Amino acid sequence: MKRLLGCVAATAALALSGGLSGCSDGAPKDSGAAAAPTTQESLLPQTGPAPTKPGASPQAGCPVDAASLEKAFVANIEVSNAVDIGKGLTDISCADNWATARTQPEANDQATVLFQYDTTKKQWLAIAGGTDNVCMGQVPAAVLKQLKNCGS
Repeated sequence: MKRLLGCVAATAALALSGGLSGCSDGAPKDSGAAAAPTTQESLLPQTGPAPTKPGASPQAGCPVDAASLEKAFVANIEVSNAVDIGKGLTDISCADNWATARTQPEANDQATVLFQYDTTKKQWLAIAGGTDNVCMGQVPAAVLKQLKNCGS
């Protein structure tokens, strides 16, 4: 697939400059006129930030998935040592550059983990975790109202 995309990109660039190169997939060549490219061949891979919903900041971290938050959780030794994640994170809530998620431990009480998106590093960071009021004193009041799991 990478080779195909590289050939498509090279062919498109050379076609614009007036020449074609020998990107070959090993198939015999037609002696007739060049066939029109398929939709897949004519589209180049997307670059740049992913599209966002209208009014959303392209620098914001929301929405976020469990895999991204679990990576941030593991990266913070202090939080990951204090909280048993169990089967992973669930019940994710995200607002502005803040997120909460609930742990799924097998033997301990369920906890909440608080995350903040670092717009400079463009990554999520685990900030705190526990079973009671992990958001208090850390999340701005306007955002606090939008996040689930902050009261427990």
